[in-house]
Amino acid sequence: MLESILEWDRQMMVSLNLSGCHTLFGDYFMWMTTQIFIWLPVILMLLYVIIKNKGQKAIPVILMIIAVFVLCDQLSSSIMKPLIARPRPSHDPLVMNMLQYFKDYKGGSFGFPSSHAANSFGFAMFSALLFRYRWYSIVVFVWATLCAYTRLYLGVHYPLDIITGVCIGMLFGALCYYVYCRFGNNKKYQISEHATLPTETRSGYLKADLNRLLGVLLIVFFCIVFFAVKMSTL
Repeated sequence: MLESILEWDRQMMVSLNLSGCHTLFGDYFMWMTTQIFIWLPVILMLLYVIIKNKGQKAIPVILMIIAVFVLCDQLSSSIMKPLIARPRPSHDPLVMNMLQYFKDYKGGSFGFPSSHAANSFGFAMFSALLFRYRWYSIVVFVWATLCAYTRLYLGVHYPLDIITGVCIGMLFGALCYYVYCRFGNNKKYQISEHATLPTETRSGYLKADLNRLLGVLLIVFFCIVFFAVKMSTL
């Protein structure tokens, strides 16, 4: 049973990796998207929105966001990867020579589960629950899905690595939000049936500020696209 699942995972990995648009544009786009530093402007804007809307009460929110990343990353990278010790596809003799890579990037030895998927979906889940703004929720989960897919495209994670990472992230994102609601000592996080003002979300954040956050995210995305186009035409 287990071997059948693993064989399916290998076949899906090869299929998904090779079916990707492995052009110079696609390679550079996926490579940049998977880099953490490229999203720093979004993180800074996120902190600005939280502090602007919550003031001193922003501290519990920021601490919980940090907790999401620490829990997701430590469970996936420091505990499960060395404990389960499943080789990445880029290190698996059964498939490693059947995949396409970029810049000879093959990651570390072990890949189960994907910490990229866990971190991105953990953040997406927590922040979507926190802001309660439909457009933000749609965009942030599309962003998380794209970040997770880059790991398949680059050949460094199996589909089951990604799926497990997504589940871990969603779990810790929801758990940290519950802890924040339970112990955050912040009455404004209470969700009402209707927003107090049409300019606010149900959790009290200004929609205009969240739209600015989405704008920064889209600007970074288009900068990645521009960079990929530029590099692919050199």
